[in-house]
Amino acid sequence: MALDCLCLPKLVDPVDSFLCCLSLDTGVKLLMWPHLVLLMYTVATAIENLIGQDNGTPGTSQMFETIWSLIGIPVILAGLWGVYHRIEPHVRLYWYYLVLSFAIDLVFIVDLFILQDACVHLKLEEAAQGGQAFACGVARSISSTAAVVSTIVALYLIYVVWSWCEDADGSTAADAVAALLDIADGRALGKKRYFGLEGPDVIGPSMDATASIFSGASIFYGSVSSAVIGEAKAVGEFVGTSIDDIETYAIGRA
Repeated sequence: MALDCLCLPKLVDPVDSFLCCLSLDTGVKLLMWPHLVLLMYTVATAIENLIGQDNGTPGTSQMFETIWSLIGIPVILAGLWGVYHRIEPHVRLYWYYLVLSFAIDLVFIVDLFILQDACVHLKLEEAAQGGQAFACGVARSISSTAAVVSTIVALYLIYVVWSWCEDADGSTAADAVAALLDIADGRALGKKRYFGLEGPDVIGPSMDATASIFSGASIFYGSVSSAVIGEAKAVGEFVGTSIDDIETYAIGRA
């Protein structure tokens, strides 16, 4: 699996529901649609800043965020297509993008909530009234709690998407094995689900078509072989007759 290099499949099992009450399809959709809206809003804000020059020249962080959002929009669209049509590679690609996004956001979370002192954001008037120690303690507690909660929520969403991919991958393999077993037993296959879509069975007809091709090839090869053998016999008879005539002519001349 995709997480074998991280040894995660040995530690956790895929979940079969989202928030213990919704299906995985619903959970992944509830994640992807807001994520898509957020990325589109980020790109629109960057374009507005460039056109209107509201904040001057965009900084490095804003440019990176905009480029990353532009990369993510087609990835999410492909992932949504994969969820609605149950195509696992499309959603797996979105999962990779989500993991990288979490790693990038984690750097900003640690810097914003942990490395920076929360007391710096307090107003000087409140600090001058003698409650600076209490206010700093509350601010630091809120910052640490926000960082932990944000990390847990992000990890859970990544886990849900990974569970969907594992479930889709397993169901696809199971359908393929079942179809092969049906073919081996000689049972006719009806309509099957391919990538989440109802459609006619293509495995059985494909094998029949393959057999027909081999049969046709055998007939064609047999016909060609017979023709070649016939032509060879004719050439042999012609050569033999010609040799006899040459010998008879040579004896007569002698």
